[in-house]
Amino acid sequence: MLTSNDTHESARTQFVQIGDVRFAYRRFGRHGGLPLLFLNYFAANMDDWDPNVTNGFAAEHEVILLDNAGVGGSTGETPPVVAAMTKSCVDFCRALDLKRLDVVGFSLGGMIAQQLAFEYPDMIRRMILLGTGPRGGEGMTFNELSLDELKDPAALIMKSFFTPSENSQAAGRAYLKRLRLRAADRDPPVSMKSADAQLDAIREWGAPPAKNRYAMLSVCRFH
Repeated sequence: MLTSNDTHESARTQFVQIGDVRFAYRRFGRHGGLPLLFLNYFAANMDDWDPNVTNGFAAEHEVILLDNAGVGGSTGETPPVVAAMTKSCVDFCRALDLKRLDVVGFSLGGMIAQQLAFEYPDMIRRMILLGTGPRGGEGMTFNELSLDELKDPAALIMKSFFTPSENSQAAGRAYLKRLRLRAADRDPPVSMKSADAQLDAIREWGAPPAKNRYAMLSVCRFH
């Protein structure tokens, strides 16, 4: 149940059981209207969203943060393909009776958002895609990304999201500080096993098909 005092920092973690998977999620923000579902990037949990972003959206929308199967506080196995991650997301939405919604997808989350729009267009009104790309897009296999980089998540964030300039590095340090604003009921870190499956999913998504490289884009429709 939402209350007027709920924020990114204070919204309690809730759970819904779907088959063998218990999904962790948080809901906060303004009542009424379509909810806004946030789908996060590689090796990220609910605490890795910037509170400036989530609280900003929550001023006008109901915000839902989700740990997909096997990620953070959710149980189960993380699937190694985006289509299966999307199916888990749909199962979650149906369990919460979310028939229609808007989506924010960041990186891997943006891939899931695109698959949602492709397979379940009646569910999605609008989506915001951040730091992502189309299926089979150029440079989308991330062969240079290694799980070893997760040994220092802060360094990976600073390298991936911010340029070497002094201003960008200062913005990165401020971002990392904001990620620690939620002090209680924090999300468990993403396991290396789940991160490995996510990396497989990213690379499968980015692999160029034999033909019709951008075929998905031509058939995505919103209703």
